Amino acid sequence: MSQKISVEGPGGSAPVMIMFHGGPWAPFIYGLAYRGFYPELSKRFTLVWWDQYGCGRNARRLHDIPSDISVETFARMAIDLTGEIRRRFPHSPILLNGYSFGTYLTMQTVAARESDIAGVINLGPIMSMREATGHFRAACDRRMNERERLRMQQLQNIGRYDPYAAYVEQLAGKYTNCCHYRDALGSGNPIWRAIADSWRNDAMFRRWMLRLVTSGDYRPLDLIGAAMGTLPYGRFSRRFRTLWDSMENIDLWPIAERLPIPVIYIQGDAELYVLPDELAALAERRPNVEYVRLAHSGHIPTSRAWEWAMHAMIRFGQAVS
Repeated sequence: MSQKISVEGPGGSAPVMIMFHGGPWAPFIYGLAYRGFYPELSKRFTLVWWDQYGCGRNARRLHDIPSDISVETFARMAIDLTGEIRRRFPHSPILLNGYSFGTYLTMQTVAARESDIAGVINLGPIMSMREATGHFRAACDRRMNERERLRMQQLQNIGRYDPYAAYVEQLAGKYTNCCHYRDALGSGNPIWRAIADSWRNDAMFRRWMLRLVTSGDYRPLDLIGAAMGTLPYGRFSRRFRTLWDSMENIDLWPIAERLPIPVIYIQGDAELYVLPDELAALAERRPNVEYVRLAHSGHIPTSRAWEWAMHAMIRFGQAVS
């Protein structure tokens, strides 16, 4: 399948960093729209940008996207992309940098092409989606109202993974700081405090969203493709049930426990996709693993947390390459 990628940075024998965005189908924080957005990285590393097949600049007509596309399909594409980058940059160390679902792609790729990879950066990592769903439910169980509890039980009984998992994740975003960190959430402070905290903490989030609109690499129609992972025809249509239900298959713990490649996990301390203590314990067990916990942040980094994350990425990338 022919797809667009974009390359920026020094080139030559400089270290290459392949950027894998989240989702599936959510080119946010990473993706083709962010070419030129991170000069701190692009002056040190040759950055490779790719929008997952079916979204952003690589959006297709719905009937052109195979209905049996799955997370494993995206993993194979990520592995193929890395192989092509190795052919184009034969003398450069290669680093993989993933955000959220992109960390599934980094780990599947390094497992398949271990000898080609110098190091892996996992920001806002996922490990086991079944475990993540359990974390979400436990965190909001006592806060749900009866209508929400009934809806959750109905979805749990329909025999599919995604509708139930997506709804529980939505509730966790409503009742906890695991996604957007809002400080005053649940603390009894007045609503104006919660609004002020949210506005301050989400300054970087607003910049990321604005970039999608202002990027010179995105045409107006690409914006629709950038929302593929949230729009009903992409997220909730019958056509792509295989994709969303296949999220249940994600379990990266076995790979993380055996790989010798240097890996850094960077996550907010309010995260629930993986509990922070679980990753800290992994780093204690595995000498190749580094763990950085971002204070007062969720799955989407706050402005201050993003600064810390960028410093950690640069330090790690330079050390392993």
